[in-house]
Amino acid sequence: MNKEREQVWQERIALWQASGTSMRAYAMENGFPVRQVGYWVRRLTKSQTVPALLPVRVLPAVSSAATAMSLRSERGWTLTLPGDVAAAWLAELMREL
Repeated sequence: MNKEREQVWQERIALWQASGTSMRAYAMENGFPVRQVGYWVRRLTKSQTVPALLPVRVLPAVSSAATAMSLRSERGWTLTLPGDVAAAWLAELMREL
């Protein structure tokens, strides 16, 4: 594999993950085919071990009302849940994902 090309895609994937957007949105915003981004994610993470927990970003609520929370996977899907979901139920969901 071309090391320069691998480095470029490592940087692109890191930017995508830091962006908080879906893989599809990131690809479209940057003019990359979605399949190409997915290919590089799989290729670059194939040899890496997957952590038990992934990093999360917690943003402050803008109001006192229960706000929605979104879970985003590295594969690009997003699951939006009500902010008042029971912690035990959410923990069970995370174990199953």
